[in-house]
Amino acid sequence: MNGFQLSAQLISREALRYTLAGVAVCECGFQHTGVTQEADSDRKNNFKFTAVALGKIGEVLSKEELGSQLILRGFIATSSVRSSKLVLHITEYDKGV
Repeated sequence: MNGFQLSAQLISREALRYTLAGVAVCECGFQHTGVTQEADSDRKNNFKFTAVALGKIGEVLSKEELGSQLILRGFIATSSVRSSKLVLHITEYDKGV
């Protein structure tokens, strides 16, 4: 199983582009800040990461304002067949608090 959910702030976004097949691609940068329980202790998390959204979700995400707090859901995969860099592929999201 490869499922992922994370709250994050939208901090950067590339211009919406389209693949040769006409699929919308929205590449974004996010920052997550929060606290997670690990071994009965609080662990503070503060990190930046890259995400991509394709198709209709990419078109909608491309219109979100920078600074928006979002709850992202999707899966982790490499950015391309020839890369080992991991990227969150967003399949759905909601506005966060």
